[in-house]
Parts: sequence; C-alpha cells; structure tokens
Amino acid sequence: MTVAASSEFLLLVFPLVFGNLIIYPAPNGAPTSNKFQIFVSQNGHRQQSHVYMTSSQHRTQDASHVKGGRTMSWTSFAFTGTRVTVEVHTPKDFHSCIVRPKSYGFNCHRTGNKVAQFDVTSNTKMMSVEFDYDYGSSNGGPDITDKLLVFADPPETQTPNKHDSSVLYYDVGVHDLSGQKALDAHIKEVYLAPGAWVKGGFKSTGNHAVKIHGRGVMDTSAYRWHDKRFSWALINLDNGDHHTVEGITLSDPCYFFVRALSDHNTVRNVKMVGAWIYNNDGVSTGSDGVVEDCFIHANDDAIKLYKDGITVQRCVVWQAQNGAVFQTGWWDARHMKHVKVSDVDVIHTDWCTFKGSGNCHTSGNNAVLDQGGNTQDIAMSDIEFKNIRVEGSCPRLIYWRMHDGAHGTASDIRFINWQVESQPTQDSMHNEIAGTGNSGHVTNWQFVNFHIGGQCVNNPAHFDFQIDAHSTSGFHFQCGGNPVG
Repeated sequence: MTVAASSEFLLLVFPLVFGNLIIYPAPNGAPTSNKFQIFVSQNGHRQQSHVYMTSSQHRTQDASHVKGGRTMSWTSFAFTGTRVTVEVHTPKDFHSCIVRPKSYGFNCHRTGNKVAQFDVTSNTKMMSVEFDYDYGSSNGGPDITDKLLVFADPPETQTPNKHDSSVLYYDVGVHDLSGQKALDAHIKEVYLAPGAWVKGGFKSTGNHAVKIHGRGVMDTSAYRWHDKRFSWALINLDNGDHHTVEGITLSDPCYFFVRALSDHNTVRNVKMVGAWIYNNDGVSTGSDGVVEDCFIHANDDAIKLYKDGITVQRCVVWQAQNGAVFQTGWWDARHMKHVKVSDVDVIHTDWCTFKGSGNCHTSGNNAVLDQGGNTQDIAMSDIEFKNIRVEGSCPRLIYWRMHDGAHGTASDIRFINWQVESQPTQDSMHNEIAGTGNSGHVTNWQFVNFHIGGQCVNNPAHFDFQIDAHSTSGFHFQCGGNPVG
C-alpha cells in the first residue's frame, strides 16, 4: 500500500485533530447530504466536515400526515480554545442567513455566491442555519424544506477499552442491529465512536446502570413506524436506574427518541434529528432525571415532565407539526413536584405549517406548555420555567386545562423571564388555563417578566390569556419590581 492510500484510509477511520479542532470521520454507506457542504477552520486550518442527511420522503408510506420532500442535514465537530469559523455551501444563492438560537449571538453573513459564514465562539452549541430562499414560517405556509443543523461538541474525555467484555463498542462504519438490542446484565457500557452509524436501538433489561455515549449516530430510518421490534423508543431505559445517554446523535426514530422512565437518569448533549412522523417524542425521564445541553427536533411532545425532581437546562427545541414543547399530561395520574426548567430556546413551532395563512387551528396537544390527554388525578407543585426563549411567531404558549372530571391541584407554578418573539392574534388559538370547578383547582401561578413581542405581560387579557375564574385563583403577573394582579 502506498503512503497516499494509507493516509486516505486513516482519514476515514480516525478523527482528525488540528490543534484544538476535531473533525469526525465519515463511514462508508452512511447517508451524505446532497444539499450542503461544510468546511470548518480554526487558526488557519480549514477542513471539510461530513454532512449527513435524513429525508421525510420514505416516511410518507407510514402515515398520511407526513409531508414528503423534506430533508434535514447536519454536521458535527468538536473543539476547544479559539473560535471556529463555519463555512456553508448552499444549493441556491441567497441574500441573508440566520443562525438560531438567536441567543447565541452568532451572526451569519454571505461571503460569496452560495457561500455563508459564521463564527462559533464556544462548544456545546446546537445551531440551525437558515437562508432567505427557504426561511419557512411558523404561522401558515410551509416549513423549511431543507433544514441544516450544525453541532459543536465538547471533546470526549473518556473512551472505553473496545476489548472489555462489558462494553459494546461500535467503531467507524455502518452496523445493523436488526432491531432493538437488549442490554443484558453483563453490558455496562455502549460506545459509538465518531464515524459509527448504528442502524437500530437499545433497551435496558436489568437493574444495573448503563452508559450509552460517544459521538456516533443511531438511526432507525430503515424501520417502519411503530416497528414491533422496538419498545416505545429508539433508546428505552425504563429498567434499571442511574443510566446515562451522552454525546450521540439519534436520527429518524420509528417511535420516541429516548424513554428513560426509571430514576436518576441523565441525557446530556444528545442530538435528536429527523422527527418526521407522529409519536416522535423527544425525552421522557423518571424522578431526579436530568436533560441538559440537548437538541430536540420533535414531532410529538419534546420534553415530558412526568416525575419529581426533574431538571431540564440549556436545551434547544425545534417543535414540528405535532405535540408540545413541555408536556405534563396523558397518563391517568400526574403527581410531580420540584421540577426546574431553565435556559431553553424554542427555535420553531411548526403546528400551523401546511395549513395556509390565517388558518391556524390545531389540537389541544399543541402549545409550549401543555396538559394533554385524559389525566384524572393531579397533584403538581413547585414547578419553575425560567429563561425560556421562543423565536418566531408562536401560535400558542400555554394550553393547560384539566380534563373533564379531573380532580386535584396544580399549584405554585412559576414562569420567570420568558421572551416570546411574537404571538398572532388573528387565529382561533389562545393561551388557556383552567381547572374543573369544584374538584380540580389551579392556584398560585406566577408570571414574572413574561414578555411577548417585547412587552411585559401585566394584564393577561391584553395578551390573549383566557384564565377560568371559577377553577383558578392566586394568579400574579409581575413586571420588574412592580407586582400587579
């Protein structure tokens, strides 16, 4: 073998490290985007970063509501130190571009024909890059046809020994699991190396903790919707406890992305892409669970808040046509307390896409915060949503109504420092909060510095809030240091 051929082989198998910039290898046989090319550079070293792609087209056979002809492309790299410049080559020319979340402050600009550029100044960032030829709309009209995501990871700090019998180690390349692999008692760790493309999922079966991590990709695009070989999710960790899912990308699930209803689980820096079909929920976790630094493209409930002591922080959510960003309902009973949600960017709410301008009407399961389903027994308290940013025109922020006949109390719910870019008023959707009269009460909800369209909400009636006077009490709206209501 010549030296040149050997070097090419190394490029395919090992991550490339240029100072503090790490470029992941690309496995042969994994899907490559035909929409975008991306180059990244740091301190003068410029390298191409592989762009994957998932398409909605094959999912049109699974459900009539899937809109064909949609794609989502993404690339990932890792770095530390000085800024990294990302250069995007697009299929069409454009005048302007934007990087979401806007809170990152990363400015995109055109540098040439079909070329965009922006700087990423820190890692653990999850970005959508959007162009004026395909901006889409969150209030009527189509969504973005060809989506592009850029993930800037922190470098890995631990990689297991691939010869350890307690480790399932997936190296660079395509691996077919033929369904959802059971993690038996002797498996303590699953590692997806950068450049690993694993077709299938995992399910915990014992009482021991399992760690699933790495920088590879798990994909179930080859499996039909609700494939019977999968239990509820691409990754199911309902058995055992103290599980960790970290660093990997999950693509095109045939059901939920991650269901981890056992206790003390952590889902960190997981990227969830290609949610084309209903029941593509994001994350559900049990008591004392942590969901942090994740990107969630969900076509059902993005984050299920079902148990005590859950912490959600520093996440980015792209809500597709179905589901809520934060969901507290559906089960027969909902008993939960001491939940903290903070620093979440909702970059799109696509409930009303494909319905036409001025025709925004949808189900009671569509809101940033929602109580859906037939939940009859409710005991919720001490729940805080702080520093929540909602971009674009969001049709509905809160739809929290107890189902007919429900009993119990939802109390001490706090909404602090919300920034909502805009909310339409010409459609049939409203912000609604209600109990059920004598048996179900909603009490002591606080809205502190809750802004819509740059204005702080101190009179809910002026911002399309419909709060049932017969089943609610103790609602307070406060702007700055001057409480009102």
